[in-house]
Amino acid sequence: MNKRVSSRRPKSVQDLAQEPRPARLKQIKTRSRAIQEEIYSLECAIVAAPHAMRRQRMATKDVLPAPEPIYTKKALRSPKRIPLHQLKAAKRRRLALFIEFGVVITSLVAAIGWMNQWFHWWN
Repeated sequence: MNKRVSSRRPKSVQDLAQEPRPARLKQIKTRSRAIQEEIYSLECAIVAAPHAMRRQRMATKDVLPAPEPIYTKKALRSPKRIPLHQLKAAKRRRLALFIEFGVVITSLVAAIGWMNQWFHWWN
């Protein structure tokens, strides 16, 4: 019952698979045409680039550059809030100035008192 039937086609299956179909040929031609147009437009852009750059350079020759921003970095915190390490440093500076002021006043008072012993400016 299972007799082998000879093929009526002179081509093998591999030959049929490799042969492009008309729809596939049309798709390949369309894609090829689109690629050729894209290549042409890119070539035109490459050729026109130096001229466009020169034209832009001439158009902006007398234009000043944009001013630099005053504050390059945005403040992330409130300007009234001071970090803790800066508060401590400021407190230490105030304390040092107060101690220095006290030493200077004490030295002046001592010098005036010592001079008063010799010159008797007051009792």
